[in-house]
Amino acid sequence: MEYPIFDVPLLGGSLLIAGVAIFHVFISHFSVGSGWLMALAERRAIRSGDLDTRSALRKYAFVVLLVPYVLGTVSGVGIWFTIALVNPRAVSILIHQFVWDWAIEWVLFIIEGVAIYLYVFYWDRMSPKAHNRLAWIFAISSVGTLLIINGILSFMLTPGAWQAGDPGVLNYKGILNPSYLPTSLGRIFISLALAGVAAVLLMSLDRKIAQAAREKITALAYKLIVPGILCLPLGAWTFMQMSDRSQTFLKGSAPVMQIFLGVGVTALLILFLAAAVSLWRKDFSPSTLGGILLCLLAFVGFGAAEFTREGVRKPYVIEGLMYSTGVTVESAAELDPRGNITTTRKDGVLSAAPWALPAGKTVDDLDAVARGEAVFRAACLRCHSVDGYNAVRPLTATWSPKTLRHTLDVLDELKPAMPPFPGTAGEADDLAEYLQSLKNADN
Repeated sequence: MEYPIFDVPLLGGSLLIAGVAIFHVFISHFSVGSGWLMALAERRAIRSGDLDTRSALRKYAFVVLLVPYVLGTVSGVGIWFTIALVNPRAVSILIHQFVWDWAIEWVLFIIEGVAIYLYVFYWDRMSPKAHNRLAWIFAISSVGTLLIINGILSFMLTPGAWQAGDPGVLNYKGILNPSYLPTSLGRIFISLALAGVAAVLLMSLDRKIAQAAREKITALAYKLIVPGILCLPLGAWTFMQMSDRSQTFLKGSAPVMQIFLGVGVTALLILFLAAAVSLWRKDFSPSTLGGILLCLLAFVGFGAAEFTREGVRKPYVIEGLMYSTGVTVESAAELDPRGNITTTRKDGVLSAAPWALPAGKTVDDLDAVARGEAVFRAACLRCHSVDGYNAVRPLTATWSPKTLRHTLDVLDELKPAMPPFPGTAGEADDLAEYLQSLKNADN
């Protein structure tokens, strides 16, 4: 609450994070899977003396490994930058609770960077076996990075036995949370599938590669796609670890999430069937259109799963600990005395968010509408905009002043994905006045 307010007009902070995260999530998982594809394919080529396959792998090593790795690195920094601006309190907690895990992740990240650089640019400067070992170093390190980061992501959904303020040794209780194993396995299978569909597309586009080499790489790609079907039982396992509220969302109270989940499951099923049938028929010469469709199916399936994971966590940023408003729950008062909901409801949310006020002004200097706008900036701006994405002006356009005020008192009851209002009754009055002024200004 005590951090500066970052306002993204029209787009909104949450959509900004989503835009950067979508790109990063796809490119980083593709990078992980591609490391394993290259390592496996090169190992097979070395053992069989297949120079054509090694030549094909060398041709695309830069595009398949180095470029996605660099883009993933840059977009990863972009995610940190955007979430630190939009919800800095959540970032602060995650950094402090998992500081040693982040340190290990950075060590692995450096190992990845060195291995991939040597692999791409020193292809002819070492023996084939030594060169292949670099691919395995990159592949194993990238999975290690994925496992650490997923531990923190799954913690945000299912903290389990973790207790606030008690990180333990490497915060093992937070990392080894109830959904860690199924989601980690799911991300590994998705990474392999993304690398597989990309390889199929590349082989369908480049007809200059020797036919035998193209077929060998395509066959391996299909074998990496097929295990992706295991994401469905792993998803069911993850579902059983979620809170009752999150499960209710997927059982019917959140139709949008159900639709996305259904589309994702369907896409993964079709992707699996396409790869399995191609393997069974030994059809390793796909058309360009077929390669594009496989890529779209993988992206839709993975994207839907990520959307669902984000959606079922609402109204929390960190399940059971911090609301999307940046305010922590009552039980975290000792860990977070300043921004805890008990404090903000007693002293006011603005007392913990001085940056929400106009420069040089105090609460006493403002009228009700101006105070309400400050409350909106402190408590609502992370998810809502005035006009644009998830805008409040059209949302409340038909509400009467009485409805506006009453809704703030029962916000989390009317809409379970919304957090409870974190401020005082007076601040709720001011926020209602501000929202009413938006309707009047629109008229």
